Amino acid sequence: MTHDDDREDDLKPAQERERNSESEQDGDSAADVGARLRLPPRFAQSLMPSMDAAVAKMVAPIREQMKAMIPGTSAYARDIMGPLNRRLQEQMKSALPDYDVLVKNALEPYNERVQSQVASIVASLPTFTAPMIDFPALKGVGVSPAIEPMLKQIASQQAAMLEGLRGSLKPLFDPQMLRGFNRALLPPNLRSHADEIKAYQVHEFLEQEGIPLYLVPRGRTALRLLRAQDRSGRRRVLGDCYESITDDCATVLEQANRDVVGDELKFVLDGLGAMRSGHFRSAQAMFTVTLDTIIYRFYPDQAARRLITNRKKGADVPAAIDEMGVHEAMVWLPIWNAHEQFWKHKGDKVPNYYSRHASVHGVSSRQFSKRNCIQVLMLITSLIGYADRLMSSAGRARA
Repeated sequence: MTHDDDREDDLKPAQERERNSESEQDGDSAADVGARLRLPPRFAQSLMPSMDAAVAKMVAPIREQMKAMIPGTSAYARDIMGPLNRRLQEQMKSALPDYDVLVKNALEPYNERVQSQVASIVASLPTFTAPMIDFPALKGVGVSPAIEPMLKQIASQQAAMLEGLRGSLKPLFDPQMLRGFNRALLPPNLRSHADEIKAYQVHEFLEQEGIPLYLVPRGRTALRLLRAQDRSGRRRVLGDCYESITDDCATVLEQANRDVVGDELKFVLDGLGAMRSGHFRSAQAMFTVTLDTIIYRFYPDQAARRLITNRKKGADVPAAIDEMGVHEAMVWLPIWNAHEQFWKHKGDKVPNYYSRHASVHGVSSRQFSKRNCIQVLMLITSLIGYADRLMSSAGRARA
């Protein structure tokens, strides 16, 4: 039923009384009839559109304008961080303001003022009597001209407030600052490519792949790996860039502090020598057992170590890695992926990509290859480079 139908129903009793009155008292005047025609108490309010809806409609563009001027925290975080680990997300939530709350708090006083003033105006509309109402003429009634100046004044005040807020927050979202933040989250070898890649894209890659991107390889090679469409494409990059990746790893290993890293570095350099002499199978075996030894140094407790070295197929990233710092997680994610379960006695097929367990428990020409040799060299180089930087930083802090 429409509002017009409601009004017609309200009139029926009055019209019936009017006809009865005319038949009983022919001397009654039209004015007397009008005096007895009393409209329902909320009739005047029903003629106007919903004030709440009107206020919301007026304020909505201003609210959207404010949101457009200030980037939302959630959108900002998705663009820069994406699925980076929980530790960084929690730190960012505490460091950045909640802009949804900020917008709400900024506009709420004005919204309340509009709503209260409009409510008082509507409440003050009197009930009245009239001999005749021209309903078609009232169908287009909107906000009273008396209210419009007040609404314009509030809108002007909001515009001035938003402009001031925008100016005060502009330095916080300077494009150069955002670029610098993304650059800081990237591994050192990719920071010169901060305009081409986001830190969360690196993190997503490492969640799925046993190829490291921390410290090695060089930036352009890392971009090729990130942009490859599938695992086969990434393995082709390892084959195409075999020599340059070997050189990148050698640079990091030769610069590492032997007193910090320990004797394991000597065995890795021996494996690097065998690799450069064409003995990649011997090198792969040396790198694999040395990687085991270094992992043990980080995680001497077996229960803690198994979280890193026992990756079930289809498993989510373990909390032990998800709670690490960003760069620490970038080091351990590919190591975790390289420890995917392999059970020879269960009939698992030896994979052609690098697998620590298949290298140890399923020696074959399918597993021992130049591409897998370069992959495990990258894994151990990334870990040694991270350990070197970690221990060196700790030494400087103590000094």
